[in-house]
Amino acid sequence: MSIVETVSANGQFKLVVHESWCKGCRICVDLCPTKTLAMEESPDRWEGVIVKVADMEVCNGCGICEAECPDFAITVYANKAKPGGAA
Repeated sequence: MSIVETVSANGQFKLVVHESWCKGCRICVDLCPTKTLAMEESPDRWEGVIVKVADMEVCNGCGICEAECPDFAITVYANKAKPGGAA
């Protein structure tokens, strides 16, 4: 298992998933308002599933997944720079 970083096409948000920390509880998937996350089969895991980014382009950067993950397996980063490079 590894650390998986996924960035939105416009560079506004980045999700980092620490796969080795994910226990497959589904809390992040169930609470995500935009359905950015999904569970994927992973037979070598305790619960048989692991969280994956299903559609990064719908992520709104709300951070619910990060805040509610009991294992700190997800981190959300938001690029605060304005379009055109101005801060």
